[in-house]
This record gives sequence, structure tokens and C-alpha cells, in this order.
Amino acid sequence: MSEKQKTENEKSPVKVLWIAQSCSLQDEKDNPGLTGRMEPVMNRYLAGRIRLAVAYMADGIHEKKFTQDGIDYFAVDGNMRVGSSEADWETARRDLVRVCEDFQPDIIQCFGAEWPYGQIAESVDIPVVIHMMGFLNIYYLSIQMARGTVSVKKGMATRLKEGIKRLLHLAQEKETEVDRQAAVERRVMSVNRYFLGRTEWDRNIVKYYSPGSLYFHVPEMIKPSVYEAAGQWKYHAGERIRLFSLSSGDDRKGNEIILRTADILKNVLHLDFEWRVAGSKDFFPAFEERTGISHENVGIRLLGMIGSAEIIEEMKSADLFIHPSIMDNSPHAVCEAQLIGLPVIASNVGGVPDLVEKGKTGFLYPYNEPHTLAFLIANVYPDEEKLTAISKTAVKTARERHDPESIALTLFQTYQSIIKDYHGK
Repeated sequence: MSEKQKTENEKSPVKVLWIAQSCSLQDEKDNPGLTGRMEPVMNRYLAGRIRLAVAYMADGIHEKKFTQDGIDYFAVDGNMRVGSSEADWETARRDLVRVCEDFQPDIIQCFGAEWPYGQIAESVDIPVVIHMMGFLNIYYLSIQMARGTVSVKKGMATRLKEGIKRLLHLAQEKETEVDRQAAVERRVMSVNRYFLGRTEWDRNIVKYYSPGSLYFHVPEMIKPSVYEAAGQWKYHAGERIRLFSLSSGDDRKGNEIILRTADILKNVLHLDFEWRVAGSKDFFPAFEERTGISHENVGIRLLGMIGSAEIIEEMKSADLFIHPSIMDNSPHAVCEAQLIGLPVIASNVGGVPDLVEKGKTGFLYPYNEPHTLAFLIANVYPDEEKLTAISKTAVKTARERHDPESIALTLFQTYQSIIKDYHGK
């Protein structure tokens, strides 16, 4: 190869294929998912340096291939969801191989080890990097512990109320499916060598579930509308405390802790407060039955699903953001609250300590101690000086951590390092 050809090749854009559950075309306009947040940033800051394509599951509603805003989109048949069957994955796998033959990527990025499409590494001679998100093998165990499933297996089901027993029974019926999903995730980890992550928690998952792999630290992208609202929270003087939580509603998100903490705040500490909870309402009834606590009787208001603009307003209006998850990696909600400046109290689990530095960018508490959480809320709320200082530090830290240009450049450098390592250069 001549020197001129080498120079031309070096200037050629890196062809990057993302494989994800969805793409920006399927997002709500004001509430983009992860790839939807990343696509315009990649176009803006890496123009000419990468050529991006996105393969996603379209359920037959989009044409197979098209280009929009300089990004190639490939609609994939089959099923790439968590829990999809082997037959579904085989259909999707064949489609993804055809996408690779068409687009000829230099590197493939798969979003989430919990999804089956990370197995594509077994079918192509292209470097594949897994973007770590959650981790089912740990999440499932945490959910079992929260539900009491382990105790039920030991014959203690009679101690639980009928409502939660029904929930547990359904969980046990799905045990085989859960085991299969966890096995797929372990396979994804074992067949891949390159991983992106953000926390010590996911770094250790990679270290022990995929020994000998290479791990790269790349911060997460935040919604543009939230970034634009950075630093807009101000301390609110008033007698009624306004708490805000953002939850998908599943067992992992700490619904029982919310109920029990609210009960303590009202009936033990006698505080005047409103705890506003956005997200699915579906799981609250089971935990109300389990605890005997009705959300309406302890100052909790369930907002249901709300959009990004409403979330921003809730965060600007609240006094404290409470994140009571029993397991998480790097929850977007915590990052968003910090960016806006709303002081965060979060459970000390998973990757959360990488986001929340105790007493500096927020507060941490043991996830299963509602009294500790209630005492912390009561103690920090009146301290305007402390909360204002934490707000300012959190905003500064979050601005730097989630700077879109910095993330784009870090990701590009990571692509280059992986490609070089894969080809032994």
C-alpha cells in the first residue's frame, strides 16, 4: 500500500454499527432513549470521523433500510428482547449478519449485556463492544430478596399476605424463563472481549463475568432538555417538604421503602410533606398489601408516567430527590437531578456511589433502612446552606461528567483503541 493510500485510509470515517432495542425514530420527541440522545451528538461532534448505522427491532413497522440525517437505519426482524426464544434470536441473528454484510462496519456497539444481540460476536469477524447498562444476574437476585422469594422456597409463604403470595407465585412460575435470560446474559459476557461502562460496579461485573476482557470508561449521555436546565434548582423555604422520586415501578425501584419511609415521616416524625412519585403505578398495590400502608394515607402522590418537560419541572420544584432503588448501575434519574441541582438522597447500591459522593454531591443511606432514610430527610431538609452547597457541587460535577462533546470524543477514541487491539496493531 502506498503512503498516499495509507493517508487516505486514515482519513476515512470509522464505520460504526449500533445494535439496540430501539432508535431515535421510535422515541417520544421530548423523551429520547439512550441511542436517541447519542445520535445527534455523534453527528455534531464526530462529523467526518465516523459513519453511523443503527440496527434496531422495528416489529415490521419500518422499511428495512433507509438513511436519515446521515445515519443508516436497518430494521431487524425476529426478536431481540430480553427473554426471546432461540428461534426468535436466530431470525434476528441472520438479519444482523445481513446488515453487517451490507454496511461492513469497522466496529459494532451493542447496548446492554442483558439483551441477546451481544451474541452476534460469535457470527462475525468484527470487533464488538458491549455497552453495559443493567445486569440481570444481579438484578434478579435483588428482586428475589425484595419479594421474599427465597423465604417462600423454604416454606414460609404462609407468613405473607395473599396479595404478595400471588405475586410471588407468578414470579416462581417464571423461574425457568428467568434462569434462561440470565444464562443468555452470561453467554453474552463470555463471548465478548470489549466493554464500555461507567462505575466500579459494572467494571467488576466485566472483570469476573468476562475474565481477560478490556474495559473502557465512557460516561452516559443525558437528555439535551435536562442539560439545558442545569443549575436551575433553588432552595425553597417552606414548612411542607416536597419529595420527588422517579421510578419505573418494578420491584427493584424500592416501592416498599417509599411506603415505609413515608409512614415513618408522617406517624413517627410528624413531618408535613408530599412525596411525589412519577412512573408506573402497577407495582404499588402489591406492596401496599404487603406492608398494610396505603400511599394515600401517608402523603404519597402517584403521578403516573410523565414526560421530560414535566420531570424537569418536578425536579426544579422539589426540595429533595429520593432514589430508593435496591439495585442500580448509574441511574439516569440521579444524574438528571444532580445536573438540575436538586439535592439527591440515594440508596448505597451498585454503581450509585460513583455518582453520589456522600456529603458533597448528595447523600447515601443503606437501601433497606427506612428509618435511616426518614431521619436523613428530616435532618437535611432545614439546612439551606448545606443543600445549596451540595447543589452547586453536584451541578458542576454533573456538567463535566455528562458533557456531550467530551463523551463523543471519548467514545471515538475508544472505538479506535478497540479496532487497533482487535487487529493486533
